[in-house]
Amino acid sequence: MALIDNPTFQKNRIQELDVFRGFAIFGIFMVNILVMNASFMYRGEWVTEQTGAIQAIALFILENFFFSKFFVIFSLLFGMGVALQIEKFKSHGQFSNAFFLRRFGSLFVFGLAHTLFLWSGDILHIYGLFGFFLLFFFRFSTRTVLWLAILIFLFPFYHILFVEVIEWVEFDYEAPLSALSREELLELKHNGSYLSGIRLRLKEYLFVMSFVYSGIAPTALAMMLLGGYLVKKGFLENISSWVDRTKVYLFISAFALLIYRFVLLYWVVPTFDIQFGSAASNILMTFFSLSDLSLSLLFLWIIAALMRSVKWQKILSPLSYVGRTALSNYILQSVLGYLIMRTFNGYEYFSAASCIALVLLIFSFQMVLSKFWLSRFKFGPLEWFWRCVSYKRFLTIRKSAAPA
Repeated sequence: MALIDNPTFQKNRIQELDVFRGFAIFGIFMVNILVMNASFMYRGEWVTEQTGAIQAIALFILENFFFSKFFVIFSLLFGMGVALQIEKFKSHGQFSNAFFLRRFGSLFVFGLAHTLFLWSGDILHIYGLFGFFLLFFFRFSTRTVLWLAILIFLFPFYHILFVEVIEWVEFDYEAPLSALSREELLELKHNGSYLSGIRLRLKEYLFVMSFVYSGIAPTALAMMLLGGYLVKKGFLENISSWVDRTKVYLFISAFALLIYRFVLLYWVVPTFDIQFGSAASNILMTFFSLSDLSLSLLFLWIIAALMRSVKWQKILSPLSYVGRTALSNYILQSVLGYLIMRTFNGYEYFSAASCIALVLLIFSFQMVLSKFWLSRFKFGPLEWFWRCVSYKRFLTIRKSAAPA
């Protein structure tokens, strides 16, 4: 049977990828909960209110081990997933542009709905949009894909280009949210109607456009291309071999860049007045981004190294259940965040340390729930829906009873 007509066909899953994906969902939530709890616009004021040693330690952990690390990992894995699927279809002579257009188009629409109805910090619409780019870029040679990833990652003028476009169209994207005082924003979050919440989410989305489109989006695309390069290079065919081959280079670069990171954050920035957008600022931020990337890759290296052991495979296996239902768990985090911050008036109630505790509690619940769900169903609920749209077929989700 043709592969496109047989969506239940799967190669053996690569357990490391599921664990990586679950780990990324955990880290993404650790960052997202802070934005759900305190508006990006008033983040500085909220941070200054986090006094005491416990809050200082919590902020240090979040700043250095979570911020800008896990969307990098998830983008890398998304690129790997797309490249693997393309290779699978091509190997069976069943590649279909229409399938991928439906797949990425539906993801884009799903992300827009997520932004409107749940949370303004959605990343799915960007992934859906970039999926179309990947269909084109992954046609190139392995080396070309790598060079594209490097060039997109290191290009230093995204913010300047963004500002030029915004000035050309004469659009003040920050004004709608900036017009609200912190007290007015708090009132809307606690007592506003659902319709006012939709309008507020649009204002919040506009406010962070510069950060998203000149910062997050280019890095995400570069990581997707890097993920495709690794698939083309055969990384997934022998992960253990790559763990051995990259050990020295990764540890040396991560160590050097981490020292640079701490010097920049805790000495250069407080001591010197460096104008944002200047040549010096661009150079410093490029190496800062490289430090984020090196730490992200180090996290994955450590997990891959640990999973050589059967003991650690069992310890890390709960992450794989979340990874196999990553889309459903990502949206579930937004649903729970909405309930906590809006429905139960938790907005700006949580400190930095309590945000970490809240994520640990909710993610533990997600690991248990995901394992329970997968014991009865083949896919997560949203993964199933996405597959139905992609394949244009109603697919069976419940697992068949074991034969006698």
